Amino acid sequence: MAMRPIFLAGCLLVAAGAGPVVAQSGDFRPCLDAIRDTAISQGVPAATADQALRGITPDPRVVELDSRQPEFTLTLGRYLGNAVSPERVAKGQQMLARYRTLLDPIEREYGVQASYLVAFWGLESNYGSFTGDFSVIRSLATLACQTKRAAFFSNELVQALKILARNHMTAAQMKGSWAGAMGNTQFLPSTYVDHAVDRDGDGRVDLWSSLPDVFASSANFLARSGWKRGQPSHDEVALPSNFDYARTDLSAERPVREWHALGVRRADGRPLVDYGEHASIALPAGHRGPAFLLWPNYKVILMWNRSQLYALSVGELARQISGGAGLMRPPPPDDQPLARHAIFDLQARLQRLGHYTDDIDGLLGPRTRAALRDFQVRAGVVADGYPTPDTLSRLRAATP
Repeated sequence: MAMRPIFLAGCLLVAAGAGPVVAQSGDFRPCLDAIRDTAISQGVPAATADQALRGITPDPRVVELDSRQPEFTLTLGRYLGNAVSPERVAKGQQMLARYRTLLDPIEREYGVQASYLVAFWGLESNYGSFTGDFSVIRSLATLACQTKRAAFFSNELVQALKILARNHMTAAQMKGSWAGAMGNTQFLPSTYVDHAVDRDGDGRVDLWSSLPDVFASSANFLARSGWKRGQPSHDEVALPSNFDYARTDLSAERPVREWHALGVRRADGRPLVDYGEHASIALPAGHRGPAFLLWPNYKVILMWNRSQLYALSVGELARQISGGAGLMRPPPPDDQPLARHAIFDLQARLQRLGHYTDDIDGLLGPRTRAALRDFQVRAGVVADGYPTPDTLSRLRAATP
C-alpha cells in the first residue's frame, strides 16, 4: 500500500469554521458531517459528498481488523518465504516479459527500473489477482469516526471524495482494502490524488484495470520521492570475521570506499559497486543471517511502506525477477519470532537500564534495535541488535 498510514494517537477532527469534533463511537453521523464540511471547504461539490456519504454506517469488520494486534513478529526467513516465493518470482518474470513494451518507456521517462515496478505490483496485489473488495468510502468513514486515528483517515476520506468529484469513478466502484488502499498497487486516496498518472490518456486514472496507469503512477510516486535512476535498493554483502557489528546501525552511513576498507564485499566475493552514494548495513536476522548494504533507494521504498522487511522483499523480488539468484546466505532456519508481549518486556527492561527512551509499543523497530545493540556492547556479546535467546537471557539477568 503506497504511503502506509501513520498510526496517530489523537482522535480530533476539525471541521471548516467549527471547533474540534471528537470522534467517539456514538458520534458517527456528526463525525461524517464534519468531514463533509471539510471536503466541501476544499472544493468537493456538496452533491458529491452527500451522495457518497448518504446512508453510510460503520463497518464492524473494519473495526475488528483495525483492533487486531499481531501476536508475533515475522522473522526475515518467514517474511521472505511468503513475499519472494518461487511462484511469485516466476510470475513476475512472466509479467516483466509480457509488458516489456509498456514498461520500458516508463522506465526511461521516470528512471525506475521495470523490475521494481513489477515487484511492487506483485507484493501489493499479487499481480492484480486481488485488489480488495471493501467499500473504500465506508472503510475510511469507519476508520475516521470509530478509531483513534481520525486525523489521518478523515483526510483520506476527504481525498477519496475529491477523486469522486473528478468523475474518475463512482463510490460503488471504489473498492479496496479494509484500510482504504486501492487498485493494483494499493494506493491510499491521498497518494492517488498526489501521484496517480493518466498514462493511457482516457481522461481518468484507473488503478484497477489500466496497467499503463498503474505502472506510470507507481513510477511517478517513486521518482518524486527521490528514486536514484539505475541503482538497486540493496546488495547482499559478506562481512569479515572481525567486523564490528555495532557499525550496523541504519543511521551509520558511509561512503563505499570506507565499507570496502573495513573488508565488506559483495556476497559473491566481488568488490562493492560504488554509485557515489553513502550506504548503511542491515542485519535483519542478526549476525547469523544475511547482511545487506542499503542504498538510497531503500529509503524511497520505506516511503511506500515503512517496514524494513517489506523494503528488503521489494529489492529481493526485483533482483530475482531480473534473473538474480536467491540469497547467498539464507536466514537461520531455527530463527523464531518474538511474541508481542516479549517485545514489550524487552523495551521496558532496556528503558530501565537507560538504553531506550522511546514509547514502549511492542514493535522491534530501528530504535529498539539500536538500544539492544547498546546493551549488547555493555554485555560483551555480538552487538548486532538482534534479540537472540542469549541476549534476552542476559537482559533479564541485568534487570531482575
